[in-house]
Amino acid sequence: MRHQSGGALFGLLGLLLPVFFPSLFSPLSHASAFSEWNAIKPRHTHLLKSAVERQSSDSVQNEFWNPLSDPGWRPCIQTTNAPSLPEKSRGYVQVFLDGGLNQQRMAVCDAVAVAKILNATLVIPYLEVNPVWQDSSSFGDIFDVEHFIDVLKDDIRIVRDLPDEFSWSTREYYATAIRPTRIKTAPVRATVNWYLENVSPVLQSYGIAAIAPFSHRLTYDNLPMDIQRLRCKVNFEGLIFVPHIRALGDSLVNRLRYPSDDSRATAGNYLREVTDSTAKKVGKFVVLHLRFDKDMAAHSACDFGGGKAEKLALAKYRQVIWQGRVLNSQFTDEELRSQGRCPLTPEEIGLLLAALGFDNTTRLYLASHKVVTEENQSNILQETA
Repeated sequence: MRHQSGGALFGLLGLLLPVFFPSLFSPLSHASAFSEWNAIKPRHTHLLKSAVERQSSDSVQNEFWNPLSDPGWRPCIQTTNAPSLPEKSRGYVQVFLDGGLNQQRMAVCDAVAVAKILNATLVIPYLEVNPVWQDSSSFGDIFDVEHFIDVLKDDIRIVRDLPDEFSWSTREYYATAIRPTRIKTAPVRATVNWYLENVSPVLQSYGIAAIAPFSHRLTYDNLPMDIQRLRCKVNFEGLIFVPHIRALGDSLVNRLRYPSDDSRATAGNYLREVTDSTAKKVGKFVVLHLRFDKDMAAHSACDFGGGKAEKLALAKYRQVIWQGRVLNSQFTDEELRSQGRCPLTPEEIGLLLAALGFDNTTRLYLASHKVVTEENQSNILQETA
């Protein structure tokens, strides 16, 4: 449980801009991520009025604050079979992981599974710099490497660095030319057979295989149960954050749970220690990730009501970030929305919260990067819920 909570805490750490709202929201202070857009106009004015006037009963509010009932799920990690480590490795597997932290974490689980499938030695994964977050943290900056290696020592071989004979195999090496040791054609949700047929020969010939891109490159279906269990083991036991991140996460949660009225609790002092005098009672709060960052809005190809300026800004951003790999959609905006392909706007999220029973006494924190046209939309959110 402690490791699982650590994941949630780091999600707060990496994304949370701790803006405390005395009622539901206070105005956000930073500028729009797309200042060139026109102001987005509310699309659901008829719902807006009823949401503001709606009052939730005490029983409804108590219901959604209560813990969920136990669905009867049990951990899949435990097995009666002892882990088996083959006597000899077939070579080294490198993976280069892009995306945000959640995508990279899932890819680490997949990388361990692929190394097991190939009977290969896994090199500590390389984390690419995310074009949105611009985070240059390495695997060891985020996760406890020694713990990772120790927990999985009976399942696969893991090394921090390649031996000298393979020291040439770097990200820079693969960026400059086509290399026979790089696997760049792995399909999304590739099967076990695909890896055995396409990557094993490279390992046999060169002793090393570098797989990039690697995000979502292993199927979830028709895998041996021991591989699925290994995935779980990596996620829930193998990956824990370094001590200072866990400590900072604990401090953040305390700060959210016990917001201080003390004027000293400014930006530089959000993480001060919570004492008995400041912790009057355990506070209930909601942390909401809008998922309305500019990369999400651009990738969706949806229309958010910003007019021609919005369309031009999104098209430009798609070209800069994805170099033409994400094209304008063949579907209309109405079709995209009916298919569930558009991220919800802050206005729509506010209406959803109101429909669930949250009202303007709820303490709500935003976890996000830069929300698209956030000033206008956050004001709408303040009104709706």
